[in-house]
Amino acid sequence: MEGQRNDRYTKKIIKKKDSTTSVRSNFEKEFEAEEYEMLVLMKSGGIGAAKIDDMLKPTVDFVASVDLRTNELSQEMGRMEWLIKDDENRKGWGYDFKKYGIYRVVIRKCIPKQLEPFQLQIVNNRYMLVKVLQENASNEKLEALRDYYMKPVTIQNELGEFVLDREFSWFEGSVDWNGEEAKVYLETDEKNGDSVVKAMETLQQLVKDLSVNDMRYRQFAAKELTSLANDWLQESDEEEQEEITEESFVQRMEISEVSISSDGAFTLYYHDNDMFWVHVIEVLVGPDGEMESADIAG
Repeated sequence: MEGQRNDRYTKKIIKKKDSTTSVRSNFEKEFEAEEYEMLVLMKSGGIGAAKIDDMLKPTVDFVASVDLRTNELSQEMGRMEWLIKDDENRKGWGYDFKKYGIYRVVIRKCIPKQLEPFQLQIVNNRYMLVKVLQENASNEKLEALRDYYMKPVTIQNELGEFVLDREFSWFEGSVDWNGEEAKVYLETDEKNGDSVVKAMETLQQLVKDLSVNDMRYRQFAAKELTSLANDWLQESDEEEQEEITEESFVQRMEISEVSISSDGAFTLYYHDNDMFWVHVIEVLVGPDGEMESADIAG
């Protein structure tokens, strides 16, 4: 019996090793064989990761790079990826990057593939991170870019002050929304740009006749979601609650955020006043000003 248990344990170990080898092999097949050195200017220190069997694939983005084979500067957004064991005792992601830090790395470029319409170009500008050779590396071109990215950019007008967050390519601020404060996010005209002409024009038009516009969006949401709100009401533990009408639905909505895209489309986010157990009501409006949908999120 002891021998059988040992055999099962040994097979389990071999199976785990085979799985790890397979994951690593499949991962490396996505990249060219050549290893070379590159300098990267990090977009942020934030690292996300995907789980693949017993491995994790962390990823981190950079905003510019210098190919040290040619000293050529590229301002195309890129991404570095690597594998680590998904160990419960793991600390960190194997590497620690800082926002706008400059690093000297050894990488392998991904093999380009045909992109689907929904995929971003960054998919074909991915690199397998082999090792980090130097932190706080020096490069005149990347340092100039870092100074540019770190320089505060603000817009001040009759609506208030809006501050650029380059990590997300939007200006962030707030406006008075019929006596309530609404957070506002304005997408820049270009990725990593510093202008919001179209989004700002949309916001200005929106608040120009805010009372009328806001009521239209609330009534649209009420028409779309009141029936669903009453379904949620039936599932509530509280007894003898009054039925939610479209009129009461409109009154219970409280503005939270407004997010405006660079093409003029926008999404309004309202607190639900517990109609959907603290979810958010979102109303989508197209670039032409037509209301497209109302739903709950969060």
